[in-house]
Amino acid sequence: GSGSLKGGGPPGGFWSEGTKAKSDGLLFGETPPAPGKTRKWETWEAPWYATLVGSFVLLYVGLSAKPDNGITTWARDEASKRRYGSQDN
Repeated sequence: GSGSLKGGGPPGGFWSEGTKAKSDGLLFGETPPAPGKTRKWETWEAPWYATLVGSFVLLYVGLSAKPDNGITTWARDEASKRRYGSQDN
């Protein structure tokens, strides 16, 4: 083949340099706010950050409350029972 794709795509292929004439050096193409001003959030940013923080909190609480039922804990408890008799641990 000649290197062309049947479905189209970007000119030159996926790994080409792109079609933008020159890079402006700004992150995501956003112009920085004027000195003393703050950047205005997009409408999706607050829910996204809230969901991100909420999921980390839920993950932290859920994993810290997880019961310790690993094989080494079971083996330690079993060895203690066999060595010192059947005690309720």
